[in-house]
Amino acid sequence: MAGREVALAVDVGGTKIAAALVDRRGRVRSLRTVPTGAPGAESLRRGAEVAGSVAAMAEQEGLKILGTGIGMPELVEDGGITSDSVVAWTDAGVAEAFSAYGPIRVEADIRAAALAEARLGGAADEPVVVYVNLGTGISHCLLIEGRPFEGRHGRALMSGSTLMKVLDVERNVLVGGCVEDVASGRGISERYERFSGQVVSAEQVFERAAERGGAARLVVDQSIELWGHMVANLVDILDPGLVIVGGGLAGVTGLIERIGDVARRSVWSDRARETPVTAGVCGPLAGVIGAGLILFDSLP
Repeated sequence: MAGREVALAVDVGGTKIAAALVDRRGRVRSLRTVPTGAPGAESLRRGAEVAGSVAAMAEQEGLKILGTGIGMPELVEDGGITSDSVVAWTDAGVAEAFSAYGPIRVEADIRAAALAEARLGGAADEPVVVYVNLGTGISHCLLIEGRPFEGRHGRALMSGSTLMKVLDVERNVLVGGCVEDVASGRGISERYERFSGQVVSAEQVFERAAERGGAARLVVDQSIELWGHMVANLVDILDPGLVIVGGGLAGVTGLIERIGDVARRSVWSDRARETPVTAGVCGPLAGVIGAGLILFDSLP
């Protein structure tokens, strides 16, 4: 029967919610996605509905769901949601929406995706790895011996939203901001709109940069520069043997190489400049695979 046991895996993002059946080896079937919708009740309803449709397919295929693993784009501490900045789900709401499928395990989406890469991808043979997610939001996870490092309060993931300031010596003022505001999927789309007056997705901005140049290329080039510096900071501070880049924007052709080039120019230590920067093996499925794996890891 063990071969017929699966986790109901739900990967919640700022743009879409993915649900699938994941087995203990990280194999995915019956993948379905829906737009996330408005934070709060609407997005929770959509998540519950897409999970329900996937659960129905498990029943049709004679598979046994052992529980639900959920990757959240929020802060999570000891399995409890501690922020409401993206989808604004609550522990009580999650319990009500998903308890019909057995036990529930909630984890930060970045740690779920990093776990998938640790088990199935390029992080398997390296003891210290930084996984970076570039998507609707930006964050990171430190993997130590294949285990996501949570920090004391589950907040060791906020490289994209940490405020950084430097002194503009000429004007004698502090200037700065955070990478996520301007170089996340949402930030790229908003910046391009300010330049062009047109509302398009971040993926479309990349396409226009390649085809037309202009404002789109400026936005893309600036974003890559910011991502590269962020990766360099993580290398300088955490000293990993490998950096893996995943998320919805990581599949753009040539992007990882350009980020790596910027990072190598920016890293302080000569030896650390050789730290490889590579694409994730699990690709866009990392989050949903990881959500399934965290459920299995939580079971007796």
